Amino acid sequence: MKLLGHSANDLFWFILPLVLPSLLIRYKLNYTQAGGILTVYLVVTAAGSFVMGKLSDLFSPRKILGFGFILAALGLASSGFAPSLGLFLLAISITAIGVSTFHPVMYAIIDKVYPDNKGQVMGVYESYGTGAILLMYLVNGFLFRWIGIRGVMLITALPALIMGLAFLSSQDPSYARVARVADSVSQVQAKGSAEAGRKERARTLRRFMLFLLSVILRVISVTAVVNFLPTIFVRYFGFMESSAAYGTAFYFAGGIAGCLVAGRISKRFNYFAVLTVASALIAISILIFAVGLPKLIYPLMVAILGFFGGVSVINQNLLMPHLGGKLGKGELFGILMGVMTITSAVSPTLFGMVIDRAGFNKAFLLFSLPVALGMILLTYLQKTDRSERKAG
Repeated sequence: MKLLGHSANDLFWFILPLVLPSLLIRYKLNYTQAGGILTVYLVVTAAGSFVMGKLSDLFSPRKILGFGFILAALGLASSGFAPSLGLFLLAISITAIGVSTFHPVMYAIIDKVYPDNKGQVMGVYESYGTGAILLMYLVNGFLFRWIGIRGVMLITALPALIMGLAFLSSQDPSYARVARVADSVSQVQAKGSAEAGRKERARTLRRFMLFLLSVILRVISVTAVVNFLPTIFVRYFGFMESSAAYGTAFYFAGGIAGCLVAGRISKRFNYFAVLTVASALIAISILIFAVGLPKLIYPLMVAILGFFGGVSVINQNLLMPHLGGKLGKGELFGILMGVMTITSAVSPTLFGMVIDRAGFNKAFLLFSLPVALGMILLTYLQKTDRSERKAG
């Protein structure tokens, strides 16, 4: 049920980019306003992630997941019938609250229940979510011309409604409250004086913040492109609207492969090193979008971008418990999802503004820079991590 739940939840993260070309027409929006819709949706999701991650350390994760799915389904289904932009934003805000419940809770459960093979489990888990998004783009790309935006949103909401009822009726013991990880005073004292303990906590916090900054920089680059992929394929590459949906599916096909490969080999390589290499290749992939290549080449480049995006997500999630110090697991992954989602909220609007003012080519050039800066941060963290391992 964890895997199917992830599939149902991840549909909600990318349904709006899929229907964005239609929203541009329905509400007569420019690119900046279109990015603003995604920003509203993701800001509410981010706020919910912070709160829900904390609550999952205190209350029943099973109930949080169940009610979250039902709320998301009702909100998305309603949004397709919104007669005005204001009501549409209200409906997707309700949807976002429901969507925010899943990832912080489930990442914490996986980290707790699968301590020995969490890399492989995380790879399969992420591939289910990415596979569902791929299927959504393929199916909805075909159905869009027949049932329109309302039908697509109703179909996308249905799996979440089913999963919500399933979670509420489940008695699976793995959904017991995710225990908070204690910050043992004795462990600090064993390392030396109170002053040494304070220095250790400060060092841990600094590394954690730098790591989150590297995540932010990568997400700025990737999310900007991914959320606009259907629009990019239609307005920049010249594909038909239905073909644009199929083209975007290449990103998620690559993501599935990246998640599965990263999950299988996670124990063999340093997580920081893998993230560094993946970030470099993400930056190169985005730069290539600005080059005038034959348009049939770009779906392949999208798949490569998706592959290294998937690799990055797996290794980032495996690093979080190592860097999170005394934070509870739900709270820790709530912070991660909140930070990523806030970044995702800002990124599309900025990308849309750059397109409006400077065009697609300069937008791709500009948005390849953040992930490159994140790569530099990861290189530094990898170096310090290697030094600490040798010292230990």
